Amino acid sequence: MVLYLLVTAFTVLMAYFVNGVYTRKPYIAGGRIPRNRQEMLNLVFLAGIFTVLFSLSALRIGIGNDYWTYRYQFLHIISGDTEVSFEIGFKALVIVLQGLFGYDNYRIVFAAMAFLTSLFFIKGLFDSSDWFVMTFFLFMASGFYFMSFSNVRYYFAIAVCAYAIKFVFQRNHVSFVLWIVFAALFHKSVLLVIPAYLIAYYLKWTKRTVWLVPAACLALALGKTVFRRLMFVFYPYYEGDLILDVERVSYVNIAKCLAVLILSMIYYRKGIKGNSRAETFFNLNLFALILYSFGYYILETSRICNYMVLGHVFLIPAVLRKIEDKRQKAFFTGSVILAYAAYLVVFLIKSRESTVMLLPYLTWLFT
Repeated sequence: MVLYLLVTAFTVLMAYFVNGVYTRKPYIAGGRIPRNRQEMLNLVFLAGIFTVLFSLSALRIGIGNDYWTYRYQFLHIISGDTEVSFEIGFKALVIVLQGLFGYDNYRIVFAAMAFLTSLFFIKGLFDSSDWFVMTFFLFMASGFYFMSFSNVRYYFAIAVCAYAIKFVFQRNHVSFVLWIVFAALFHKSVLLVIPAYLIAYYLKWTKRTVWLVPAACLALALGKTVFRRLMFVFYPYYEGDLILDVERVSYVNIAKCLAVLILSMIYYRKGIKGNSRAETFFNLNLFALILYSFGYYILETSRICNYMVLGHVFLIPAVLRKIEDKRQKAFFTGSVILAYAAYLVVFLIKSRESTVMLLPYLTWLFT
């Protein structure tokens, strides 16, 4: 646990020196030359953060509740003796890497996924954040990075979402959809973000649209049978599963989304209204809150909502930066830091459990 806390502290310290709010130098003949000292600092410290996160993930062994399960699935993919439910993109990656580096060289597969996941996460956080150090701190404290040690395909898909959402803001919907389709080659659940992100971007709250909130809550509350039938069309092998096909109300996640909603509502006019990015993340948080509260029966609700609560790491800094009163800004900023730091500690304490298995950290480096 101490290692993970030190990694978090060290990478957040490097993130402190990253500043994306400046004028970028255009491309010139012969290559792109950094315009100023800040851009050079950004490149150096972003590279440093990437190196730390990639290395910690790539050098692990047996870390993550499905690490060894993945290893055996790799063997089945190569031998073809057993049907594996992985998507075609991930299967192709396994086949190529095992062909290049040798049969049962599972560590290279985990290393490749660690490289890609860390790269997309860092690039996505930098591109869409107004306050990088706070965004990065919330990202680490929320457990997105550490949970990528498990469910590697799923968290790779989330990482691609973090990168691809910038194309929504640019209204480059073709690029956005193509990136999400690419991510779906590794985890098909990511396809739901295409309608979710686009609706969140275009939905504006007025007297004519506010009725959609109670309507969505009512539909989820009354449509349990219909929604479950639809889910099992895409995930038929989950039906009746003792672990996945269960109803859970996540009070912690409801509380998190509700707290973010309250903070956002307090400063909605100053920090959100008129800012298309902030409005999008505000809507995604609202969607997640509704799903957690009324769609608790949906398979792996947290997985679906993670695509939406990822927006917290962008929304909270955007709101905090717009608080004009210095005392209020200091109070809410401090409260957010303390709350998320406490959440990280509790998360790491529980990470020894068999459903997470992030501790103790083990590496193949010295074996």
